[in-house]
Amino acid sequence: MSPLEQLFRLEIELHHRLRTQAPGTGDASSVHASYALQAGYERLIRSIGPIAAHDVETLRERLTLAGDARDVLAARDSLKQLLGLRLLDP
Repeated sequence: MSPLEQLFRLEIELHHRLRTQAPGTGDASSVHASYALQAGYERLIRSIGPIAAHDVETLRERLTLAGDARDVLAARDSLKQLLGLRLLDP
């Protein structure tokens, strides 16, 4: 599994947990930061290399059945932000 896919799957899990275990969490940024530190996001991000928004979209299409569509879409948007990609790019 590529580092990008690992990161995407971790994001799906995070958004699933936020939606099911902590609904209504106002500012989830501190929870996200803590999760990212514990899950080793920094190492994964460093090992990804150059990517484009299209790479994230291709992976989203493949992972759509991996979980609830709400979590997958939230993970896609979050991942694009983490990687400094434009949200509206396909």
